[in-house]
Amino acid sequence: MKVRACRLILGLALAAALGGGQSAQARPAEHVTYLLPAPESAIVFAPFVLASRLGLYARQGLEVSFVTVPGGMNVGAALARGEGDLGGATGDTAMQLRSKGMAVRGVALLGHHAFLTLVTRQGLAIDASLKGREIDVPSLKDTSYYGLTGLLQGVGLEAGAVRTEARPVDALVDALGHGRIDGFVGTVDWGVRAERMGATCDYRSLDAYYPALAQAILASDATIRKRPHALRRFIRATLEAMRRIGADPAQAARDYAAARPDSGYSYAEIARIFALLGDKVYGPVAGAGRFNPGVMAAAGRANIALGIVRGDEDIRASFTNRFVDRRTR
Repeated sequence: MKVRACRLILGLALAAALGGGQSAQARPAEHVTYLLPAPESAIVFAPFVLASRLGLYARQGLEVSFVTVPGGMNVGAALARGEGDLGGATGDTAMQLRSKGMAVRGVALLGHHAFLTLVTRQGLAIDASLKGREIDVPSLKDTSYYGLTGLLQGVGLEAGAVRTEARPVDALVDALGHGRIDGFVGTVDWGVRAERMGATCDYRSLDAYYPALAQAILASDATIRKRPHALRRFIRATLEAMRRIGADPAQAARDYAAARPDSGYSYAEIARIFALLGDKVYGPVAGAGRFNPGVMAAAGRANIALGIVRGDEDIRASFTNRFVDRRTR
């Protein structure tokens, strides 16, 4: 009787375990809405496209929807209002928004280097010989111009020593591609488009001259409190896609071309862009996703000096590494 009873108990336990496993497998994916600051077709959003294409979000039990909210500041403001779970902007956007009373912070940084890059014609020296050259920017009121100003100061030149105009992206690409300017501050894919026109370009990370930052993933303080596990899983999948781009640009380019046949780039151009992203923006695998407190402090000082952030703002409150640091998992 004892043996029979034991078999019955074991059978019931096994049935319960199997039933629980089937229930877990049938459990619907958790939904996450991510706000993009520009259309998903922009190739700099490749980590998100690849994480979706390769099933990395699905493996984390997530179903992700992407919604475009033009401009990183608008993304952050929408998150603060509860419109979306996560979103993208540059790494210093959260400190600017918190200075305006909006409770958002960076939860992962997509690269050790700046999102923006100095793209110049090949062989252009970055020293006092830049005087009289023309290096343009997409805006005279954003990081592209502030970074260029910092670069010039670093080589002993005043802002007016180099001709600078604000041009739309297509105009920047065309001007460098046809040799009418010496360079611009923008993203690496713009440089590859200029190379398509015949230019030969050098690429330099902007953070070598100014505390500019990579793209950041933002979330509101409320979402961080309510959905930490979903945030961690989303970040894990996105960082994995980013690592794959840096580690094997050729394979990542094949995957991206299959996911976005309408990208407007050839396979070779995508592979070139991914190699540049891995080198000039993403950087080493070690510490991927993490905010460097020293760099964030320098970015905070730069924002305060420009009057963008209040002098009494706690810069450390604008980011957290709890979702990327192993010791805090």
